[in-house]
Amino acid sequence: MYVCICNAVTEDDVHGCMASGCQTAKDVKAACGFKPACGLCTKRIHTMVSEYRTASELADALTGGPAALTAVPDQPAPDRLVPDRAACDRGAVPDQILPEQIIAENTEGDAAPQTAA
Repeated sequence: MYVCICNAVTEDDVHGCMASGCQTAKDVKAACGFKPACGLCTKRIHTMVSEYRTASELADALTGGPAALTAVPDQPAPDRLVPDRAACDRGAVPDQILPEQIIAENTEGDAAPQTAA
């Protein structure tokens, strides 16, 4: 939607300027290349800047401020992907089943593999 018909500036243009660092309506007008005209857009731009700043301040308050980017250290690959039998017997890993348990459960009671006749 157009914010300023005289200068053909849309809401997306204004949001882009604010995302680029413009913090006042004067900054937005300068960044968008406004030329003096009727001035009906000024109130709308002030409102948009105010809403943007309020939303940014709220987001910072909820998250504890702008997040600082830090590098995530590389983690070494685990030596074993499956816990050892003793850990399972102690109940240390109740949610995981060892591959040999699956094989044992699937082959119990099978005397010999059946073949098709």
